Amino acid sequence: MMVKLVFRGLRAHRARLVLSMVAVVAGVAFVAGTLIFSATLDRSFDRAFADLGRGTDVVVRSPRAFEPGPGERAPERPVPASVLRAVQGVDGVAKAHGVVTGFAAVLDRHGTIAGAEPQTGVAWDGDRDLSLPRLTSGRPPSAAGEVAIDVTTARAAGHRIGDRVTVALPSGTRTFRLTGLFEVGDSALSEQISMTAFAPGTAGRLLSDPPGTYARIVVHADDGVSQERLRDAVAAVLPSGVEAVTGRQAIDEQAGPLKDTLTIIRTFLLVFAVIAVFVGSFIIFNTFAMLVSGRVRELALLRAIGASRGQVTRSVLGEAAGVGLAGSTLGLSAGLGVAIGLARLMTVATGGEELPFGTPVVPVSAVVASFAVGTLVTLAAAFVPARRASRVPPVAALRAQTAAPRPLRGRLAGGAAAFAAGGGLVAAGLAADRLSLTGAGALMLFTGIVVVSPVLCRPAIWVLAWPFARFGGSTGRMGGRNALRDPRRTAATASALTIGLALVAAVSVIVQSMASSVDRQLDAGLTADYRVTGRSRITPVGPDAARAVAGVAGVRSAIPVRTARFELDGSVRTAAAGSPGELLSHFRLPLRSGSSSIGGDELLVGGSIAKARGWTAGTTIKGRYRDGTERTFRIAGIYADRPSITPSAPTMIISWADYRAHDPAAPIDRIEVNVTTASRAALAAALAPWPNLELKDRAQVKDDTAGDIGRFLDLVLGLLVLSVIVAALGIVNTLALAVTERTREIGLLRAVGMQRRQLRRMIRYEAVVVSLFGAVLGVAAGVLLGIVVQHAMAAGDGGMEVLAIPCARLAVYVAAGALIGVAAAVWPARRAARMNVLQAIAGE
Repeated sequence: MMVKLVFRGLRAHRARLVLSMVAVVAGVAFVAGTLIFSATLDRSFDRAFADLGRGTDVVVRSPRAFEPGPGERAPERPVPASVLRAVQGVDGVAKAHGVVTGFAAVLDRHGTIAGAEPQTGVAWDGDRDLSLPRLTSGRPPSAAGEVAIDVTTARAAGHRIGDRVTVALPSGTRTFRLTGLFEVGDSALSEQISMTAFAPGTAGRLLSDPPGTYARIVVHADDGVSQERLRDAVAAVLPSGVEAVTGRQAIDEQAGPLKDTLTIIRTFLLVFAVIAVFVGSFIIFNTFAMLVSGRVRELALLRAIGASRGQVTRSVLGEAAGVGLAGSTLGLSAGLGVAIGLARLMTVATGGEELPFGTPVVPVSAVVASFAVGTLVTLAAAFVPARRASRVPPVAALRAQTAAPRPLRGRLAGGAAAFAAGGGLVAAGLAADRLSLTGAGALMLFTGIVVVSPVLCRPAIWVLAWPFARFGGSTGRMGGRNALRDPRRTAATASALTIGLALVAAVSVIVQSMASSVDRQLDAGLTADYRVTGRSRITPVGPDAARAVAGVAGVRSAIPVRTARFELDGSVRTAAAGSPGELLSHFRLPLRSGSSSIGGDELLVGGSIAKARGWTAGTTIKGRYRDGTERTFRIAGIYADRPSITPSAPTMIISWADYRAHDPAAPIDRIEVNVTTASRAALAAALAPWPNLELKDRAQVKDDTAGDIGRFLDLVLGLLVLSVIVAALGIVNTLALAVTERTREIGLLRAVGMQRRQLRRMIRYEAVVVSLFGAVLGVAAGVLLGIVVQHAMAAGDGGMEVLAIPCARLAVYVAAGALIGVAAAVWPARRAARMNVLQAIAGE
């Protein structure tokens, strides 16, 4: 019986429930899209790494104490050619090849680097068991002046077989004859790799450092020989300083940092999915609350004919379950489109670098999460209205009016408690320099704002509605009064928009403060006139380029800055490797204690990290280098650093002359150039042989940093747009339900002479007032959150010492809130205007 009643309720109120279902669809689609997006990327990279590892049963390489971090260049310590000969003679080895690889980028006809990153040069090896490239046309390179390139890069550069091709190398540019085109593996990643293949001898001279060595040796086993058995056999003939690992272990190590990055991206996206679901839950709650208030007589009649409270509750929850299941199904389907949209959004956020996103994969987790989230959130949001429905007394069936609105004293008390708790947590967090406490306090303050929003509603609506009442005539006054009828409902309607715009405003304040702080830091901390970097994080800067810049007339100094990585007391640390005295002088880091003259296994450390770790001059710490060599490091001196003012300054310094023995291939990250009379044109001319490098002055460095921050802001705002759209749907839904509730009233207004356009205008005014209330409250709350976070970051080591409030942008958000109200009122207003007057007056 109750099941039939549930289905009848869904059919009877389908128009009223459809927008609630849309809110469920939007939230579920974001959750499903995130999981589909990450699963598709996982599969793409799994296939790519399977390609990389195909036929490789054992890898012989120099040992590494720890793996590189995400996005870090990690050149491998070379393996001598004598090791290859020893490995080839091991029982169970079918094939063993030395891998020669390094940086090589193809230039197009305009001298610009073509193709995706990374740009890699290799020695051509046609063995299908151990080589990734597959020749598609032409022939392999065999002479010193020949190359083959992948088809994607050839297409991007406009090169054909037989053309003269210019290739950028760490040592400069060289020209080769293009003899063949090839594909790189079979995975979606193949189009995101730019590869240039040289004849083996040529590759050894151009890419190996020193020539005649290999980056690693890959080994293919005889039939029936396991990877573990072959690894042990190969390890037995290796000299010290060289290790053998299974192919599976090598691939897992390569994939590990990337999978960790994908996990971070998935978590990041899921946060915004949760926000969209949370905002949607307000709409669902509001919808069922209004449905229950409009069905008092119906529910009372059910109680009068014998339905129990539990049955009434279950009937309302049954309708909610129907909405949740339908919304989850549609949301899962829409998740495919969201996944593709996320791939496009990430491409824009990364500056146009496309992700290897193949055919979307729908994992089981996406299906389970979609139905779990959609159904459970809908049931949870409908639970309070369902309980309220069960408490309708049977005698209410005889009443013509519903109960009077409940007083707001409880809301005021709850809000005051939340404000007190939030203020205490913020104060404690700032005093103790605890960002977690400060963040919890900020969220408590925001909760207090949401709780007291019905109390704030009446005075705020009076203020916001005044222009409409003053200049909009009777329809303006009626629209404002309609918004004031039920402060709880108005606040609940606006709450979704409040939350969405609060997050948007908070992010805007935080990012603007970050940009202003970084701008100040760069003004104070950019100590070089020019900076030479690779065109990407993984593009190397060769020592030849550093020498070329240093040789320009009028250059006072050209300081190569390398990144050294080693382990100290169990933690991987990063230092600048170079001339200690030169680095201290260039970055204006005065020595506070100890000596700047350091030798092997000695470090100079910034005062901030020394204070945090309790280190002093003379402190010794156990550690090891990247090659696994264990040492006892000594703190030779401590300098006064200012990380919040000079963020580019190193936190540790080690002598390159001593570090290079453990990591000779450590690349140059950048060259800091100070000039006396040298012009930009002269520096650019010196760097002409290296088109893979960029010369930037201080203004360009600042612009690049601002661009990165701007892209991050655009990404976050783009992800928050969905929650704002869901909030707009909530306003549409509430207005539509309000029109249904006021059917008879609207009929009477039409009967006494109100024109259809006046009716539409009245509903539009009401929608704009409600939207403005939500927008103003949300922006104010967001600014409060942003200020609290900025203060917390300024008090700690976050370096966000400047508070910047983007007033113009915030004004745009408020205006957007008003436009949302106008758009949200279109359908409800048209629906109201089309009502039949006689039927409306007769309706109950």
